[in-house]
Amino acid sequence: FSSHLCFCARSLRSREVSQGMASGEAKAAKAAAQSFKAAVVQMTTSSDHEENFKIAAGLCEDAEKEGVKLLCFPECFAFLGLGAEESKAFAQKLSGDMLKRYASLAKKHKLYLSLGGIQEKVDDGPDKIANSHVIVDPEGQILCNYRKIHLFDVDVPNGRSFRESSFTVAGKELVVVKNDEVGNLGVSICYDVRFPEMYAKLRERGAQLLLIPATFAMKTGMAHWEILLRSRAIENQCYVLAAAQSGKHNAKRYKELKKGPPRESYGNSCIIDPWGTVIARASNDSPCLVIAKIDLARVGRMRLAMPVSEHRRPDIYHATSAAEKVEGSPAKL
Repeated sequence: FSSHLCFCARSLRSREVSQGMASGEAKAAKAAAQSFKAAVVQMTTSSDHEENFKIAAGLCEDAEKEGVKLLCFPECFAFLGLGAEESKAFAQKLSGDMLKRYASLAKKHKLYLSLGGIQEKVDDGPDKIANSHVIVDPEGQILCNYRKIHLFDVDVPNGRSFRESSFTVAGKELVVVKNDEVGNLGVSICYDVRFPEMYAKLRERGAQLLLIPATFAMKTGMAHWEILLRSRAIENQCYVLAAAQSGKHNAKRYKELKKGPPRESYGNSCIIDPWGTVIARASNDSPCLVIAKIDLARVGRMRLAMPVSEHRRPDIYHATSAAEKVEGSPAKL
């Protein structure tokens, strides 16, 4: 009887150890599933779309070798011409050959690709296109298409003037891609980064990573790029993946056809963690990959430790206050 009890006790301990090992393995597997390598691309796109594709293909190959799961390209990665007319001429439907070629790279190298913005041909007439951010999965399937909401109509101080709305249709919908392998992706493009309300909504809808591909000008980039990106990361307790164009685009063509200096982009592609720390940054090299480990569990831990989203007060932010100034008379405080 006593030996039988001892046997049972040994069996029980054995089961406990076995279950503990299984539990530990399950936790390890879960942790591994919540962490992965992501990369942002820095490149200097030109109007030579075949050369751009060749560069992109090489970067996808490098990303696969490095064990990257999510690879993010900058705005205008496939084509950057001398102006609106060239962008409109290059634009294709998402069913066109251009996107199919990039989707084939995703499938070949088993990558999630963030492709934004693409010059997308739309049905709003021949004079308008959309600036679209497409996510493609490792099977080459399109998971989403976000059309840029905030269009860049700006006169840069002592710089160039931009009128994106003159040839681009503004999007009307926010997009969050929910995915078990690479987390929930809040999708945006470039100038969107200046509108924190948008990213608060993306966070509210479940975003864990904010994708911000860009073609930032030199002047605004030096002043605002990193500050804006870190702010969006901190406010929303999200990773920020910011793939950027860098350097002088189409310098020879500008000199020959425009008789002036070429368009120049700021670069500084980077990955920022939910605490607002830049954990990976590009050098001046272009093209290049900027790789970092993404830990989705850390996002959860930070949000539990500092539950900012629970403390938001939209009931007050959007309410009309009795203390607001009434037309014709000052507010009484």
